[in-house]
Amino acid sequence: MPTKAPSIISMIVTVLILLLTAALGLFGLVIALNGYNDSSGGPALATTFACNGIIIILAAVLAWKLPKWLVGKFNWNSVLAVIVSVIAGTTAGGILSFISVFIGIFIADAIWNAR
Repeated sequence: MPTKAPSIISMIVTVLILLLTAALGLFGLVIALNGYNDSSGGPALATTFACNGIIIILAAVLAWKLPKWLVGKFNWNSVLAVIVSVIAGTTAGGILSFISVFIGIFIADAIWNAR
């Protein structure tokens, strides 16, 4: 059974959902950093942006490999494998993206208090 199309579909859907999640998280971080100056807010935004980029890449790899594994090993229906892989990739990426916002806040606070 071909697994190339389900893998591509799940990867694209996961990346699009996580891009929206990352944009929402960065917007929330900008609101949370209200009152910090550029010297402490800039590195916090850059760190969160870099973390979100890495998270999106890792979740895309998960969403790309998981349907192949589910269809090949367990003989799942390809539609079910896509749904499960999108949910798994989006959940893992969303949780890590949420954590990266707090990392950015802690970095801004550490730079602010170091002065």
